[in-house]
Amino acid sequence: MGLFSRRETSPIPTTNFSVFDSHMSITGDVETDGALRIDGRLEGSINRADLVVIGEGASVVGDVNAREVIVAGAVTGNIFAKQRTELFSNAIVAGDIRSAAILIQEGGVVQGRLYIHPVGTSEHPGSPPANSGKRDEPSAARLSPILLEK
Repeated sequence: MGLFSRRETSPIPTTNFSVFDSHMSITGDVETDGALRIDGRLEGSINRADLVVIGEGASVVGDVNAREVIVAGAVTGNIFAKQRTELFSNAIVAGDIRSAAILIQEGGVVQGRLYIHPVGTSEHPGSPPANSGKRDEPSAARLSPILLEK
């Protein structure tokens, strides 16, 4: 199964998940080993989550650290996903994204840099990417194929 293949089931697990309702506004960091869906506003970082879903109209002001991140709302901060990041057409991310796979639907906005790392590597979120600060021409071995259409 490829990284971008369609899923047979919903990405939201039926057990071990938390939901921040659209009427909730929370200030402070969140740490969980399970799945988290945010439909309201969070001012703080999300740490160690398995799956984070930021719903349409929701906003997060802080970093998101998870295995997989799905954004349909707004994130002002960096996203660190061990496996996969998906941005829906109405998503806005003002920050960098580090992930093994990144899918941005047409209309999705990123105001930052995209760093794609190999699956299975444990890049530390605080460390700069390999070749950081150097301005040489990128080699084909370091680039992941990304298709951009107008």
